[in-house]
Amino acid sequence: MYKSENTQPRRAARPWHLWVVGLVLLALYLVGARDYILARTLNKGYFAEQGYGPAQIAYFTDYPAIPAIFWTINIAAGLAAALLLLFHSRWATPVALIAAASQLCLLAITFGFMDRWAILGPRFSLVDIGVWVLTVGLWLYCHAIHRRGVLR
Repeated sequence: MYKSENTQPRRAARPWHLWVVGLVLLALYLVGARDYILARTLNKGYFAEQGYGPAQIAYFTDYPAIPAIFWTINIAAGLAAALLLLFHSRWATPVALIAAASQLCLLAITFGFMDRWAILGPRFSLVDIGVWVLTVGLWLYCHAIHRRGVLR
């Protein structure tokens, strides 16, 4: 009986949409990282660019540590998950889950206890909910292509 020397399982071909998903999420999280840095450093030019008034600036000035931790984890994990996906790493899946879970915790805290909707308004609030939906989508995508053998 013929036995192949290569006993490694065959890897599935890398689909073109992996690049689209990875690059779109990387761009999204790079914008998020910029927002994070400028908001956390209380950059006046950034606040003016966003059209923030005194209430919105105060919201970020007195930002509590616990939501800040979730925000930091979300940004770091979102960037890492997109990069790991582009490098075809199986670690993209759990890291994307961490990003989605931390974003969900951040949304729960800021909407539930910090009056986010009233202070920042629907535009910024809906954008953040959309980012969470896209991050959950990234996790589901990574999970699906990992099961197909695309990620190593």
